[in-house]
Amino acid sequence: MANNTTIDSLECFTPYEEQDRIIIGIVALPLIFIGLTANFISLRIFLNKLMRQQMLNWYLMIISMSDSGILIGAFFVLTFPRLSESLLFSNGVKVCYYATPFMFGVMTISQTVSVWMNTVMSLHRFIGVCLPFRAGTILTTEHVKKVIGCVLVCAALFNVSRFFEVIVDGVCYAEVLKGYIPHLTATALRLNGIYRMIFYEWSYTLFMFVIPFTILIVVNTMVIIAVHRSRKIHAKLNMYGDDVRRQELAKEISTSIMLVAIVLAFLFCNTLALVVNILEKIQWDELVIKVVPFSNLLVIINSITNLCIYCLFSDRYRQLFWFYIRCMPCRGKKGQFEAVFNVQ
Repeated sequence: MANNTTIDSLECFTPYEEQDRIIIGIVALPLIFIGLTANFISLRIFLNKLMRQQMLNWYLMIISMSDSGILIGAFFVLTFPRLSESLLFSNGVKVCYYATPFMFGVMTISQTVSVWMNTVMSLHRFIGVCLPFRAGTILTTEHVKKVIGCVLVCAALFNVSRFFEVIVDGVCYAEVLKGYIPHLTATALRLNGIYRMIFYEWSYTLFMFVIPFTILIVVNTMVIIAVHRSRKIHAKLNMYGDDVRRQELAKEISTSIMLVAIVLAFLFCNTLALVVNILEKIQWDELVIKVVPFSNLLVIINSITNLCIYCLFSDRYRQLFWFYIRCMPCRGKKGQFEAVFNVQ
């Protein structure tokens, strides 16, 4: 059906639930803007060539990018349509509905990148902490670049069908908005039983939940055990006064704790999405409707928590964060940046 077709059906527009409008349309809005600001600052820090010298920062840089993609997609697909409906702003709904087919794909790709970048980052830290004698040959610059590139390509390929699941097939008059809006409808692909079984029931569950969650839990448990042992060694070094080794070990412990905290926050905020996935499979539709807004809100919150963790555990990040907050309007501050970077 052509995009300029007028749909006369009275069922062409279904208002959102009030709970949905409040949680996703109103509560989530400031969180999205805070998150985009936080991720912009993080990206600005991690993109600097001095920060790129540490390979772990590459993962954090990509996570900042993917989190920004999630937040932008959530704004157009989830938040602004609900807010526009609450404000009776038909043009806002119109813009979002036209953008939804594309932004939905962007959001799902970003979410997949976020899941697997957290996973490979945890594996990277596991090798560095638990297999230190092999880390030098495994964690090379070339290998890390290949892994990151593989995650990005696979995430795009895995979600390419999402761009073809929803289309605008016409316009319809929404009485509650007093205006014409685009009519979104699921495509034949999304409604296909075989596609839904292969993609949603098996592939999505395995590659977005079961496999990465299992890896994250097992690997980070082993890292926590290794950190606990390192703390005992650190305590002994304090007794014998080996200052250089003590400082190096303290830095390694702090880095490990920071990365584990990032993963724990990720698991906490995405576990409800796993629960929703299970509820959908057992067809508890009424409970799914009630839980989904909170699940989406937690995913949005997860996209803004990393900055707090960076500032809490990383002295260097904290120093650079305040440097950029003070000097963002300035130019020609490279020397000052390097001075801050080298203060440890």
